[in-house]
Amino acid sequence: MYSWEEPKQKPYAIYIHGFASSPKSGTRASLARALPEYEWLAPEITHDPYESLAILNEWTHTFQPALIVGTSMGGMLGLYIDAPAAVKLVINPSLEMERTLRQRGYGKHPYLQEREDGETEFIIDEPMIQRFVSFRKEQLIRLGTRNIGLFSTDDELLGHEMSKRNARVLADAGFDIVWSDKFGHRCNDNAVKQITKLLHE
Repeated sequence: MYSWEEPKQKPYAIYIHGFASSPKSGTRASLARALPEYEWLAPEITHDPYESLAILNEWTHTFQPALIVGTSMGGMLGLYIDAPAAVKLVINPSLEMERTLRQRGYGKHPYLQEREDGETEFIIDEPMIQRFVSFRKEQLIRLGTRNIGLFSTDDELLGHEMSKRNARVLADAGFDIVWSDKFGHRCNDNAVKQITKLLHE
């Protein structure tokens, strides 16, 4: 006898973009093509870490994602999301954002991608930097069901020494660390291939 069942909804996955980017960067679409078994979401974060983490925790509470993937600042924020039932995979997490921002330089800078909030530029100043310093000191890394840190051996933004420091922090917190020479700081197609391979192991 035929038994009708409701189609099962795909589990949700959340992608977290980097500091000067947006959900429209194209990475979410690349991940969706490579990992179609998930329904991919991409919240827009801001240049304020406290506000951004609040946004991400709200999305996580609402959608209960099975997977969280973050790059750069998004990778850093992904460490602190309260998601014990999700796999966490962070790519080149920028833990010391104050250093990265000072390297970029004070003043106005354009966003790299079109933003949903309509903003086209942001201002780096010392108050912004100090909020990241305070944020980093206050947060505790929260683990998921599986925890992976994917690092580039040739990260042109963070540099190899900072990447090694960041990898040690994650390893001490319980993350599995993977190094790759297939991509730089940004999450390009080679990085997506590496992510897919790791998640299917």
